[in-house]
Amino acid sequence: MHPTPTLTPSRRQFALSGLVLGASALTGAHGALAADTHPAAPAQATGPIVLHGVSPRLTMHAVDTFHGSAATGLRIDFSRFDGETYVPIRSFVVNANGRADEPLLIDDSYRSGRYEMLLHVDEYFAAKSAKLPRPAFLSKVPVRFQIVNTAERIHLPIQFGPWSYTYSRGS
Repeated sequence: MHPTPTLTPSRRQFALSGLVLGASALTGAHGALAADTHPAAPAQATGPIVLHGVSPRLTMHAVDTFHGSAATGLRIDFSRFDGETYVPIRSFVVNANGRADEPLLIDDSYRSGRYEMLLHVDEYFAAKSAKLPRPAFLSKVPVRFQIVNTAERIHLPIQFGPWSYTYSRGS
């Protein structure tokens, strides 16, 4: 066994002095830096920022979490709820960046209401030759959302895999 090293009073004082000196140097430097900076802006509490020069619109971005890439080739049916059923607006295929080629709604077409994007994930994974159990756990995935304020830009990031999906409201 090795003996436990002991600190003599002079070594203890040296170690303690080093700690005190280091702490005071850090505190002094931090205090000087803090005096030169402006306080951070408060967190946004009212809603998304309206982008100057960009008209309100609805956009989306789909990411395939199974392959770790943009969902290139995913077919999506986009519809609007008319009070009884979803009425098709258009169908599109996600481009190489994981997005629609143009905004889904913009200008006069951008209206408040309930909408649905129906993602054909079963066809998507079959086209990618993904080795998955048959039948697929997810087939057609409905992404339903509501537009309330047509002065705000809405972006829907969508992530999906063979067994799960998630989406959120972005701006």
